[in-house]
Amino acid sequence: MASTTYYVKASLDAAQKFAVCQYFKNEEGTDPVPEGEALTISKTAPSCTVNLIQSPELLLIGVVYKTLGNEPVLTAGNFQPASNDNSVEIRMPTDKIVTKGVVLMFSNSGGSVECLYPSDDPQVKNDAE
Repeated sequence: MASTTYYVKASLDAAQKFAVCQYFKNEEGTDPVPEGEALTISKTAPSCTVNLIQSPELLLIGVVYKTLGNEPVLTAGNFQPASNDNSVEIRMPTDKIVTKGVVLMFSNSGGSVECLYPSDDPQVKNDAE
């Protein structure tokens, strides 16, 4: 059965404007998701969870996601704040196969927010057996 949980390591890019992310299938960060490959979950899974692997410079504060191929609008249903343990859930339908574009939102760690850093655009697809 496919996992419903993935892990992300994040750091700032050279210009310090974006979060550069690597995705993993395990909490230790030793089983990477190949570059450009979607994070896949079972069609029956209602969500995909992404957990931040400890990062000294960034905190995971939320996620924005949208089903690809639909109208380009965002609603409150397309955003989820991160939990206190630096994880986010991307809600998925269980009655059809879809691909969602995802942007993880990060903030600087410690103290007050100085800037928001979006991730690149991983995709989540619910077509795994």
